[in-house]
Amino acid sequence: MSAGKFDLTARYFSDAGRSYRCKSQPETRQLRFGATSNPGAALALTPGLGSLSLTASRRGLGLFPRFVIIRMVTDPPAPRGDYEGVGTRHRVVVFRLSRFTLWAEGQVGTYLGADCVLDRKVPETVR
Repeated sequence: MSAGKFDLTARYFSDAGRSYRCKSQPETRQLRFGATSNPGAALALTPGLGSLSLTASRRGLGLFPRFVIIRMVTDPPAPRGDYEGVGTRHRVVVFRLSRFTLWAEGQVGTYLGADCVLDRKVPETVR
C-alpha cells in the first residue's frame, strides 16, 4: 500500500489542539471525501511534545489518533498489491479533527486513485 518513502513532515492535530510530529505513509494524505483532503502539515509543532505513533496498539497508555476505516470499491491503478483491490479495507489516520467531523460513514471518496467508502470512524482516545 505504500506509495513511497515515509513522510517525516506530517503533523497530527489532537482534539485538545496540540500539534504532534508523526511519521506517515505519503498516501495517507491522498484520502479525499468531497472537496476535502487529509492534510497533515502546515501549523507549527506544539513545543515540548514528542513524536506520536500512528500505528501503536490502543491497549497501552497515551494518545491514540483518530482514524477511519475505508473499503475500496474500485481497483486502484496498476501497479498494486492484492491488499489494495476491491473489497479490501484500510485504516487511515485523519490528521485534523475538522475533517473527521465533516466526513460521514457511508460517504464515497477516493484513495490511491480509486473509489472508496468510509465504513467506520474511530475517535481519538487518551489513556
